[in-house]
Amino acid sequence: MKFTSVLNIALALLTASVLSCNNKETYSANDGGLLLPAGFSSNIIADSLGKTRHIVVTPINDIYVRLAQPKDGHGTLFLHEENGKAKLIYGFGSFGGTGIHINNNYLYTASDSDIFRYKLDGDNHVIDTAHPERIVTGLVDGAEHNTKSIMFDGNGNMFIPIGCPSNSCQEHDRQTGSIGMKGCPLLETAGGVWMFSPGKKDQTYADGIRYATGLRNVVAVDWNYQSNKLFVMQHGRDQLNTIFPALYTAKQNAQLPAECMYALNKGDDAGWPYIYFDPFKNNKMLAPEYGGDGIKTVDTPYINPAVAFPAHMAPNGLLFYTGDMFPEKYKNGAFIAFHGSWNRSPEPQAGYFVVFQPFKNGAPSGDWEVFADNFSGSPDSTASGHARHRPCGLAQGPDGALYVTDDVRGTIFKITYNKNDLERDKNKPTPNNFRDKLADNTNATANNTNDNMAAGRSVYTANCATCHQVDGKGTGAMIPPLAGASYVSGNKDKLITDLLKGVSKQEIDGKSYSNVMPPFAQLSDGDIANVLTYVRSSFGNTASAITAADVKKVRATSGHK
Repeated sequence: MKFTSVLNIALALLTASVLSCNNKETYSANDGGLLLPAGFSSNIIADSLGKTRHIVVTPINDIYVRLAQPKDGHGTLFLHEENGKAKLIYGFGSFGGTGIHINNNYLYTASDSDIFRYKLDGDNHVIDTAHPERIVTGLVDGAEHNTKSIMFDGNGNMFIPIGCPSNSCQEHDRQTGSIGMKGCPLLETAGGVWMFSPGKKDQTYADGIRYATGLRNVVAVDWNYQSNKLFVMQHGRDQLNTIFPALYTAKQNAQLPAECMYALNKGDDAGWPYIYFDPFKNNKMLAPEYGGDGIKTVDTPYINPAVAFPAHMAPNGLLFYTGDMFPEKYKNGAFIAFHGSWNRSPEPQAGYFVVFQPFKNGAPSGDWEVFADNFSGSPDSTASGHARHRPCGLAQGPDGALYVTDDVRGTIFKITYNKNDLERDKNKPTPNNFRDKLADNTNATANNTNDNMAAGRSVYTANCATCHQVDGKGTGAMIPPLAGASYVSGNKDKLITDLLKGVSKQEIDGKSYSNVMPPFAQLSDGDIANVLTYVRSSFGNTASAITAADVKKVRATSGHK
């Protein structure tokens, strides 16, 4: 097995980070606006489709794409590509989701709990869009990590990754200091890959086989026919520092653990939640919820990753390239779509690109490289985590072109290669040389520099920026924004109480957010006062200050010592 070295990770993050917060320059080297190696071009063939996730392309350039959330009542879209554009023909299926695949004259689609299939005709057109067969039902659909992807081998088996609705299988999810549940009972029905028959209706867990376990959350999956193995990309765990602040620094929290590619055999255990992989130490580490301290390593019975990528970049698409359009170096190698991070603060966010990992004889061979970049739209957008596009699904066209979906603006990119364009591109920026230094992107929007504000910003950077981001804008449906939020500028006592006791999943300002905020009662009255004052006068907020006496009073009456 080959692991990415510490130097390679540092260089990769260097080239994938930002120039500076004040540099507004963006590159549009071709029609699609992506940064690509010489000879490659991108084109936007469809836009504003909805939250496009996984995608398949048929031999006659028809496209099926899944939507995370139904649009106009439809969760699957059918498009036809011609003359450089993909025209939406119709939509079908009332359920949203991620997974989609064609196998043996059927189109398979996934909701967050069920797998369906539609019979196809000789042109791979769905015969009856209104009456799919339900093949698997009742899969775990938690508040997080609930997407279902679909993959097949060459022997009539269907593989469904099932994410675990937990960060690290704690007794109290994402709560500071909470230990892991003994034996992690969640692994009985989640946190692994299950194998089912693709033709039997209404299967449940009892009909399937748990093919592999110890995988926190897998979205990216593909079958490698050279090695005859299932390859998956795991989303690594979060919040080492916020849950165990005595053991990990904020910088370690941003850099650990690796996002890992695994080559799976039946019965394999990748080790989550008991371990995580440290790419700097090149070792499997015992998780702090189960007695780890950032030093203790673990060997057996857990498998090693095939490749270790930098932390928190969210791999959502995996494709082994078998086409003939691209240069020979890409043949049988892996493209991986990294959706982008939200929890590397106070470090700049990272990802929002497609990388290429060379393979030889069905195994990783050589270092990975950034293949397609600038989905985010600008270096600032990457650093802040507020990207214009976030790559998700990958597909190979009949001519060997690479298709990439984006679930922010519903865009489908098509990437092609023409060796005659090498001369054209000899001086253009490329994904691995257009950025030359890391950014100091920790400046929030407050301008007040008095001692209390500076102290509050320091507390915010260490404890809050990982989730709420350095600009206070939160993270989609996971973490609520602090910028312009009514609850931030509202009742002081409630704000203090929320910070002392934590906030469960609930509706805030009319919108629901999935993550839990742990309690911060361990902070001093002064630290809480400073950080809340900082938040209430930053990110466009203009509310009054909070004092240590305010915090002391609420702490005494609320019982949160």
